[in-house]
Amino acid sequence: MPGTTRLKLRRLPQVWATYPWVLLTRRPPMSEFVEPADIVAAVDGVVLDGADIARYAAMCGFEPSAGVPVTFPHVLAMPLHLKIFALRAFPLRPMGLIHLSNSIQNPGALVAGMRVDVAVCARNYQRTDAGVTFDMDTDITSGGQSLWRETCVFLARWPESMARSGARPPRPPKAPKDSTVLAELEVTRETAWAYARVSSDFNPIHLSNRAARFFGLRGAISHGMWSLARALAEAPTAAIPLGTVIGTQFLSPVQLPARVAIKEWSEEGQVKRALCDVRTGRVHMYVWWDAVTRA
Repeated sequence: MPGTTRLKLRRLPQVWATYPWVLLTRRPPMSEFVEPADIVAAVDGVVLDGADIARYAAMCGFEPSAGVPVTFPHVLAMPLHLKIFALRAFPLRPMGLIHLSNSIQNPGALVAGMRVDVAVCARNYQRTDAGVTFDMDTDITSGGQSLWRETCVFLARWPESMARSGARPPRPPKAPKDSTVLAELEVTRETAWAYARVSSDFNPIHLSNRAARFFGLRGAISHGMWSLARALAEAPTAAIPLGTVIGTQFLSPVQLPARVAIKEWSEEGQVKRALCDVRTGRVHMYVWWDAVTRA
């Protein structure tokens, strides 16, 4: 079994210094894929900057009084994601990765101004019919106590010459017809640029039609984590107690520009929200968590 590669950094990496390595570091062909060692990148004493949190909250639609948005720590960990992607030890082409699903749990309270330790690990590589999946796990702690955890599942697709036949995995249900429409939104390239500035996610597939087409897309697509944050932020603001697991599946990209609807419904004790194309009804992503039980 492969071991673990560990990077202990003094500070969060500079995003603009890391991106060239993400883009230009050569990777072996997918046909030569061999499961690598787990890669861990960690930084201690990262400050939860109140101004950064406020800018992020405003862009994603969270109320200023809501505290640290439950999706904000993903942004805090983003420079460590990129640091791992930039390493030669990371075997997959970062720019072609597809974000399949997301799981967030917040066992503790995060407060602006506090110092936290951030650790990110790329692990659990799996061969599938569609390609190679792996997990990007993040754990944010303070004083040894876990305050926020996330698992992002990514897919690196096989090249067409290696594509495997097989049934697609079952997709989750679409938003029911009687779901409540909470909002309709215009999503444009300007939206993507605004999110990039508050998240440090300057992946060119979100910002440039030409770059998106180079990576096999029809054009620029919206950030998946913006879709998740915006769906959770929409009024009535989601009541998500500490310790709740928030699950997300990304089904189809939001092709820019687009008009989308945020829909909500309840099912089997869970609250569910979906981001849907207004014209076709296609579900781009949906998120769910256990409903709050009131006495």
